[in-house]
Amino acid sequence: MNMTWMRPTCRVAACMVLLIAILSGYALTAGAETHAHNMPPLTPDGPYPRLTPEELAESGYPDHMHAYSWPGWVVPTREDGRPYGYGSICKGMVWLDREDVVSEKGLMIVDRVRLEYNPGYKVCVMAAFMEITEMALQDVTALFGLAVHDTLRIDNSDIVDIYKTRTSHGVWRMYKREGDDCIIQPIPILMTRTLGAHAAYDLVAGWLLDTNGCGDLPAWLREGLKAYTADMGIHLNNYMQQFRHVGEILLTPAETEELLQADPILDDDLDRELFRRSRYMSFMMVWRLVEERGGMKSMRRLLTEVSSGRDADEAAREIYGLDLAGLAAELDPNVIGEPIGKSTETRKPHLRPAPKPVETQEDSQ
Repeated sequence: MNMTWMRPTCRVAACMVLLIAILSGYALTAGAETHAHNMPPLTPDGPYPRLTPEELAESGYPDHMHAYSWPGWVVPTREDGRPYGYGSICKGMVWLDREDVVSEKGLMIVDRVRLEYNPGYKVCVMAAFMEITEMALQDVTALFGLAVHDTLRIDNSDIVDIYKTRTSHGVWRMYKREGDDCIIQPIPILMTRTLGAHAAYDLVAGWLLDTNGCGDLPAWLREGLKAYTADMGIHLNNYMQQFRHVGEILLTPAETEELLQADPILDDDLDRELFRRSRYMSFMMVWRLVEERGGMKSMRRLLTEVSSGRDADEAAREIYGLDLAGLAAELDPNVIGEPIGKSTETRKPHLRPAPKPVETQEDSQ
């Protein structure tokens, strides 16, 4: 995939036009019946599985990470009535002066997240990502049953070249985090690529796991949970299309584990392919684990046990009947297949679902 369009000298105006359109709530439409947004969302209590194999084959994986950019979005509120999340700090490009938000030149603090950025950026462009990150904190803590102990510090890269120089990551790796410190690729580009919410949820999920004593879980489980929580499945399957026609996309669990633990490969094309294939593998394994083996209730129990200091294999045997290596073997897509079966076509979850036709009396006769 040619990524040169992301360089600051190429198509900046087009990117900004699309970004402003997203922030303004404009979107095209896609078919409603099998749209990824209309599939059941990920919730702490389920029910699970969310979709039958037939429904999953027809619709693809769920994706609820784009509705904030569509008309009709309602700003969420906390139990005490205070607004939070997307649309609570800015309305479009208008600053709302929310009293619990710290905003200074090149700095924004929302809840337990601190963002530093070039003050040349419009503050509401940065606020959009922070609003979504605030929603991610709310949602992922409930899903995982884990607490926020520290402050997540995010450093926005001005341009892609700076991001690549500072992290040695290509743009297919959305950020680089070490402990509480994260370097993220340019937020306007992530938002324009419609990956901003996915990145926020993925980042928060990994941060919560690491800061709650779950960082030593196998990489397939940690990375799979991040991708699963961030509704990345439909995008990861889309990415596989460029590899399916040239050969097998599936890796073994051992290969997946090794790749996810390794540093980026110097060959960009190879790194992009193997990173995305290993992420898809880990996503599929966690999809099966959560959807088919006790939902988030069982997963939350595992994370709580590990967070409290219990041996992960011991906890897994009690909850799932197998240690983590045994689970990886049983969840191997090479053995049990991809959850979506043969329905691997590309889908467009960022396009809002088309309104369902209103049935008239004549239609019903």
